[in-house]
Amino acid sequence: MELLKHYVPYFNGRKTTINGYDGYTDGNNVYFIIPIQYNEEIYYEQKAISDFLKDNGIEMITSPMLNTQNQIATHQDEQDFIVYHQILQSRSFSLSHGQSLATFHQKGVDYPYQPNYISSYGQWKTLWINKVEAFETIYQQQYRERPVSPFQRLFIDTFPYIIGLSENAIQYLQETEQEQRFDHSDRPTITFQRYHDHMRQQMIWSDDLVYDHPIRDLAEHIRFLLLQDDDRSFEKVRQFIADYEQVQPLSIFSWRLLYARLLFPIHLYDFIEKTLASGDQRDHYKTYNYLLENQAYYEQTMKNFFRELNIDSSTLHIPVLDW
Repeated sequence: MELLKHYVPYFNGRKTTINGYDGYTDGNNVYFIIPIQYNEEIYYEQKAISDFLKDNGIEMITSPMLNTQNQIATHQDEQDFIVYHQILQSRSFSLSHGQSLATFHQKGVDYPYQPNYISSYGQWKTLWINKVEAFETIYQQQYRERPVSPFQRLFIDTFPYIIGLSENAIQYLQETEQEQRFDHSDRPTITFQRYHDHMRQQMIWSDDLVYDHPIRDLAEHIRFLLLQDDDRSFEKVRQFIADYEQVQPLSIFSWRLLYARLLFPIHLYDFIEKTLASGDQRDHYKTYNYLLENQAYYEQTMKNFFRELNIDSSTLHIPVLDW
C-alpha cells in the first residue's frame, strides 16, 4: 500500500479482491499494483488507448496511472511496478453481446493515433509465420532432448500436423489479402488479445487491448463457441454475428479474414505455450489430447462454416477449404 502514495497522496484505503485480483479500494476507486512485464512504452500506449475509451463512454477500463513524478513506473524493493486504476460502478446491458462489441469497435475506429507497439493490423501473416518458426525451434529442441513426459511426446508426435494446419491458414490469408471487396468496416480499431466476453465483464484490463482489424474479436469469440461441447454452439454463433451486423455489417473481405483466422490453430498454440511454461505438465496431457481429438470436428465445422450461416460462399466467390 505504501507504493500507492506515489500515485495517490495520503491514500488511506483498504485491501480487496475483485475478479481474483488483489487491489485497494478508496470509495469507488480501486487500484491494482502489478509488476512491470513489458517495455514501458507499451504501457504508455495502453494508457492512451484506455483514456480514449473512457472519454468515449467505455468506463469499465482498468488503465495505467502516472505517479506524482509523471512517470508510469515506480521502483520499489528492487522491482518496477505499475498501478492500474478503475472506478467501480454497476453495469446494465441494453445491447446484446454482438451489438455491444460492434459499438465498441465503432468507437475505437476514431482513435486518432497509430500505436507502434500494440498494433497487429495488417501484420497477421508475419505474426503467424513468426509463431510457427518459434514453435518449430521448440519442437526441434524437444525432439533432440527425447522428453519423457506424455505431453511432450504427444506434442512431438502431433506438431507436424499443426504445421500443416498453420500453412493452410497462412496460404488462405495470403490469398485473402488480394481481396478488393472491403469497406469502412475494415478500418483498424481497438480490439482484444483473445476476445471472449469482455464486453460483459465488470472491468476490462488495458493490457488486454490491441490495435487491429475488428474481425480479430469476432473470430476469437466464435472460436471459443465452436470449441465448446455444446449442441447450440452454431446457433449462438449465428445470433452473435447477426447482432453484430445490426450495428456493423461485414464486407466480403471481413468474411474471408474471419475464415482465415478461424483456420489458424491459435487455440492449440496458446495451449502448448501455456503448458510448456508450466512446471507440471501431467494435468495438461488429457486436455491437449482432447483438443486434438476435437480438431476433427472443428475442421468439419470449418468445411461447413458458411453453409451453417446460410451464406452461399460459391456465389460470393469465397473459397472454402475441403481438406
